[in-house]
Amino acid sequence: MPLRGGDLVAVVATSGVVHPSRLKRGLSSLRRMGLRVLEGPHLYDRWGYLAGRDRDRAAALQEMFCREEVKGIFCARGGYGAGRMLPHLDLALIRRHPKVFLGSSDVTILHLALTQHAGLVTFHGPMVEPDFSRHNNPLTRRSVRTLVLNGRAFEGRISGRFLSRPARIEGELTGGNLTLVTCSLGTPFAIETKGKVLFLEEVNEEPYRIDRMLTHLQLAGKLEGVRGIVFGEMVRCRARVALRGFSVTGILARFARDVDVPCFATFPSGHGRENVVLPMGGRIALEPLGEWSARFRLTS
Repeated sequence: MPLRGGDLVAVVATSGVVHPSRLKRGLSSLRRMGLRVLEGPHLYDRWGYLAGRDRDRAAALQEMFCREEVKGIFCARGGYGAGRMLPHLDLALIRRHPKVFLGSSDVTILHLALTQHAGLVTFHGPMVEPDFSRHNNPLTRRSVRTLVLNGRAFEGRISGRFLSRPARIEGELTGGNLTLVTCSLGTPFAIETKGKVLFLEEVNEEPYRIDRMLTHLQLAGKLEGVRGIVFGEMVRCRARVALRGFSVTGILARFARDVDVPCFATFPSGHGRENVVLPMGGRIALEPLGEWSARFRLTS
């Protein structure tokens, strides 16, 4: 069920340690959107580079799923550590208490677990600390209000580029951060891509690392049978020494040719200025408007 004005949302820390002042600004932004906010258990904990011990973070997340008055769960920030929670989560229990779940980056591994093992549709999108504390992301906020708060289809026109033949991309969405998607391989939470649209984004990785991870996915068979690939923003993914044809753009174009399905870059979601909500387990339709723009429609 979508959220409504006045609903109670819980903010949880699944990964890295929160920055209290930035988090407070994000919490205030949520309240201005008409939501009531509950600061989840262990939100301000610190255990090394993690926002508390694994069992505590998992217990906090699971408690928020089970509390009837909580209608949605927003992740505080990314970093590292969400995957360490998975052995401590009862996904069958979470399946019985479905609700809105929003986050991105390191939260990718939780999206895979919740969509593939708990049957939820989850929302890849802005985080409370880095995204909702900003005031320069109107497209992101509009996507939250439309898709997450009101449960309506979100659509619009975006600039970008079809890396292969311009063609309609449509289907169920999966994916998220490229590093986390790649790290899921060989685990019980390995991404399932056949018959789906694959979304991938990244930040602070050199082009050769992007190449390495896409090659890993290709060798693992995860680029076979996809209906299309939507690349999000590849933020600060530049080489220290530029090599012609080996920029991130060149690497993505090569993989687009190899998989021979429609591929689009750059959808405004990920670690950039905008982080448009994408419904994981929901659907995307991306219609070419020439080579350099597209019309999209997102439904949960």
